[in-house]
Amino acid sequence: MAVNGDRSISLPAEYASVKLARDFVARMVADHVEDPSEVLLMTSELVSNVIGHVGSEVAITVREGPIVRIEVHNHEAATEAFRDLVHHSPRPPDASPSGRGLGLVRSLASRVGLDDDVAGGKVVWFEWERPVRDGDGDAALEVDGAPVTAP
Repeated sequence: MAVNGDRSISLPAEYASVKLARDFVARMVADHVEDPSEVLLMTSELVSNVIGHVGSEVAITVREGPIVRIEVHNHEAATEAFRDLVHHSPRPPDASPSGRGLGLVRSLASRVGLDDDVAGGKVVWFEWERPVRDGDGDAALEVDGAPVTAP
């Protein structure tokens, strides 16, 4: 496991790396994200995909700001089929035990993307914006685009 000044970590291709990646991201966003559960879930999904489907070392980069960006790098170039999955994430058959992770990430993230890594391989990333909170910490409610007051 290697951590560098760019807020990145490199982990081996083993399932224990999923927890290590989650722990790393939790530490990196602790001062900026009040409840990191969605960020950690999405991180787990992307790292699990690399470990289970690619079997290569994985690097995670955290970029902070008003928008948190998590990048998951691996050493296998993206196929056209994978590019299509990232952009469309069709729902798998109900009986299928897998295939829901990218769709889950797409539904929770503000933005999701795929870039070619200049060092070789690919980078799957997501951005997450902190939910806008109103006063006492309750999320602002809307119905048909109009604000409403909770009873």
